[in-house]
Amino acid sequence: METFNPFEVASVKIFPPIGVARVGDSGFDLEAGRDDGHIQFFVPSEIPGVEELPPELQGNFRDEMFRIKRQAVRFHVYAYDASGKILGEVTTSNGFSIAWKVHVVNSKGSFTEFKGKYKTPTTARRNPDVQADVPNLDDRDRLIVDPGVQTIIADPRLGQLHPPVKLTGDFFGSRDTATKVSLGEIRTDERGRLVFIGGAGYSRCISHPDKPHYQPDIVSEFDSIDWVDNVCDGWVDATVTFSGLATPALKLKRLHFEAQEKATVLSSPPKFAWGINSPTNLYDIIEDIYHSTSGWKDHAGAQFYEDIWPVLYGTYAISWVHDKAYQGHGPLGKGNFLLMQKDLAEPETDVPPSPDVSKRRILREFIFGRLRKPNYEDPTQASTKFMPRLSGDDGDSMEPGEPLRPGEPIKRFTALTGLQYSRFETWKQGNFKADEPLWTKYKKIEDVPIAFQPALLTRAALEHTIGDSLHPGIEVHWIAKDPKLYILPDPINIQKIPDPYPEPPFRFNYKSLKPGHLSRGLSLPWQSDFDLCNTHWWPSARPDDAINIMNWKAPPALSDDEFVRMISDKRKQWDRGTRVTPDYPSEYYPGSTDMIRYWQKLGFVSKHEGFSVGGFPVWLERERLRINNKAGDGPVNFDMPLAL
Repeated sequence: METFNPFEVASVKIFPPIGVARVGDSGFDLEAGRDDGHIQFFVPSEIPGVEELPPELQGNFRDEMFRIKRQAVRFHVYAYDASGKILGEVTTSNGFSIAWKVHVVNSKGSFTEFKGKYKTPTTARRNPDVQADVPNLDDRDRLIVDPGVQTIIADPRLGQLHPPVKLTGDFFGSRDTATKVSLGEIRTDERGRLVFIGGAGYSRCISHPDKPHYQPDIVSEFDSIDWVDNVCDGWVDATVTFSGLATPALKLKRLHFEAQEKATVLSSPPKFAWGINSPTNLYDIIEDIYHSTSGWKDHAGAQFYEDIWPVLYGTYAISWVHDKAYQGHGPLGKGNFLLMQKDLAEPETDVPPSPDVSKRRILREFIFGRLRKPNYEDPTQASTKFMPRLSGDDGDSMEPGEPLRPGEPIKRFTALTGLQYSRFETWKQGNFKADEPLWTKYKKIEDVPIAFQPALLTRAALEHTIGDSLHPGIEVHWIAKDPKLYILPDPINIQKIPDPYPEPPFRFNYKSLKPGHLSRGLSLPWQSDFDLCNTHWWPSARPDDAINIMNWKAPPALSDDEFVRMISDKRKQWDRGTRVTPDYPSEYYPGSTDMIRYWQKLGFVSKHEGFSVGGFPVWLERERLRINNKAGDGPVNFDMPLAL
């Protein structure tokens, strides 16, 4: 445990600056719509780059009642001296009490109808018949679930943990009486850190007064009337007080500090693909914003295993949940970069270049040439020839042979950020480093040198998120790309922090942003988007397809030929058992209805230790429950039982 002189403390900060929790039905009966038992949750690794399941999961994403464990997020407080040097983590173990304040809100019902980033802004509102004459969306309080500011205190003098604090608010919708909605709860751990646990993922319609658990058919794409879910966002604040427990002399004095800036918590849908990440995550998006506005970036030049390999390796991982990626980047694909890792990771050092160096340069140039330019710089790249082959901020990407749709085609495709692209360009030129990242040496955040802990917490919290595209998004909607929402340092005040891993300044500005704003533009309810965005959108969070472990009727380690012969045709739609939503009629969304009722039964895809194809890792679906879809107008799919 780090110790420091409390009288050297000049300020304190909360990390990660942006944390992500995910809903799960552990402790809740979704079929009855009520609490049921205790909540089981886990905190994912606070070290970046970890693919393995957290030990707390004990190998299973589900609890003993086969309900999904909730992914929590843990917030830490760090102390700094007057020069800005980090002193250590503030905990109850070193004599501090910590008063945590949390304010999260779900304001989806009060927002405008979804149109997307590049459509003409709309004034049409969700729930148009409720508080129709209220001009400010934030004042439509009957459509906003706001538990208010909640406080939990960790104090070493108490000798025990504070009981969990529930985050419950009211939703009226079109009714005169309120419906109680739980957005989760907050706790502290044994060292006084804040643990935020999201809600149960429960969505319902409140328009039927005699049916508190009412889930009628969905008749809107993203804007269902009188519906409420329990995803949310908001801020986290902390005040720390040194109580003088260290020595008798210090008991006479009290030191009191408020966090410099608030942190942000996002409560989002589950991540059903573990150890599979998006080419561009929210860390990439926010780093690019800070770099383009203030000149900040977390390192100079290009680092192969931090900047390049996560994207290239990610194409292979995504191939296990996305059939288009499988065609090009799967175990047998010509774009399986795992086969090329040694050449791709070799900087140019020979002068003049040797034949091997020239071969590697050609390979890098070819890969770089297939990257779509950032910021829609080249409209001719609106093609599946370029990477990433995923849909963009203006809607579905176009497959070969499809007719043109309204709008600019290039905006229907994702691209790396400008900073990501520039690092790839530096890599293409052979001018990069290929050292292993510092974080690979550590298993838990407490083992990391204190100076690097804030940076690693920040990266680890965001690397599993979706940064592009945001149409509308998984954790946040497209406004997260707006620089005006952040606290941006003056470029001349960007401090030169020790290399490596300077402290990320990522902070949302709660002088202009309100709790609930980051998630209010997302689908209402969240399951509608999970149904409709089922192809080339967010396979790293919501798989398109997968191979279930029960269909791997073969030895764990297979050659390429054995995989083709025995396993490769076993891929199935991830959401099989739910109905397919047709393009027409426009008010018929059977798949969205089924997703609301059955999302908790879908399987998790994770790397399966001991399994391989051609020596490379394998991701398989497991823990899928039977879906008994009794809908009369859709196929009945009695799927496989739980696969552990």
